[in-house]
Amino acid sequence: MKFKKIYIELSDICGLKCDFCPSAKGLRGVMSVENFSVLLPQIYDKAQVFCLHILGDPLWIDNLKDYINLAQKYAMELEITTSGFYLSPKNQALLLESTNIRQINISLMAFLSQKKVGFEEYFNPILKLCESHFQQKCKSFINLRLWNLNAHFIAPKQNFEIYRLLERYFGTKIDIKLKQNRLQRHILLHQNRLFNWVDLKGKKQNFQGTCHALKEQIGILSDGSLVPCCFDTKADIFLGNVFEKNFNELLNSKRLKAMKKGFEQNKRVEALCQRCEFHLPQNSS
Repeated sequence: MKFKKIYIELSDICGLKCDFCPSAKGLRGVMSVENFSVLLPQIYDKAQVFCLHILGDPLWIDNLKDYINLAQKYAMELEITTSGFYLSPKNQALLLESTNIRQINISLMAFLSQKKVGFEEYFNPILKLCESHFQQKCKSFINLRLWNLNAHFIAPKQNFEIYRLLERYFGTKIDIKLKQNRLQRHILLHQNRLFNWVDLKGKKQNFQGTCHALKEQIGILSDGSLVPCCFDTKADIFLGNVFEKNFNELLNSKRLKAMKKGFEQNKRVEALCQRCEFHLPQNSS
């Protein structure tokens, strides 16, 4: 079995308290380099891309370079998702020089949900990263994310200062109705609707439906917990621990197989899935 993406949470710590974040952070801590090195031989050939994020911010980790270098030894293509608050010169250089990073996602909503720094202090390092990325003709992509639009795909007023900044800086006109706006070579503004993170306390809504989970993606939390998707931030659907049992063995567990078979039959067998707002039509491939 080969997934499109395996999500690896290096840490559930980000130093922020965003109103859109699904659960408490800093409970699991950092996956050690030693544990990461145990994990990679199990999974390096099991996905096309490895996303270093579920909760937390990978750029918060001082020795992130050690993790990226280990992944490079296994020829693993990486995707980094960050709040944008830890784009120090050191981290900017690391993101640009690491040839196995194919995508850098910066969640701009993190800025809109806090009062730690001002507008310019937050955006200057992001724009500097974009400038260096363009000058160095990096092959990776930078996605500036605004995933806070309403159900009708209408942006909140607070987005417009960001639109104006990006239009001035990149010398382009942003169509706020589009999901993607090209700002520069390999640099995009990506927009989407704000969604509610699934929680077991929520009301059961859907007993039918299929999903990308276990077919195109799977997740590993920083303590080694295997989860079916990047939405399961609390390991409510615990599929075993990759530091206690081999990844391949866990893929053959009864719970995982039952869940996967359910999706194939357009059924949601897990309580968490029955509360999830994200779903695919029955004929989705």
